[in-house]
Amino acid sequence: MLDESALRRSANDPKSWYDQLQRIADAADEPHMTIQVVPFSAGLHGLMGGSLSLLWMADGSSVAYLEDNNSGDLIEEPGEVALYRLAYDRLRDAALTPPDSAAFMRQLVEESRP
Repeated sequence: MLDESALRRSANDPKSWYDQLQRIADAADEPHMTIQVVPFSAGLHGLMGGSLSLLWMADGSSVAYLEDNNSGDLIEEPGEVALYRLAYDRLRDAALTPPDSAAFMRQLVEESRP
């Protein structure tokens, strides 16, 4: 999932920015990729300000890894991991569908054409 702000804050070089957006839009068309855009209209959410990775281990347990500009935290306590998984699921539900996200990104590519 990508926050809309990550797709709206352009690089200083218009050509470079166009190329980056084009690459993300192309990736959304790959059969093994799922990209969803969290639009501004989704409002504030608990996963703003960093990234979350949910990892499932071979033994069936799971962990959450939170990362921001200054640190990374590995969460192993099952109850806390469950809360992060719920937050992720809710955010995914608020995001644009994969086809709508791909269309949104293609529109941004066209708008940013140098």
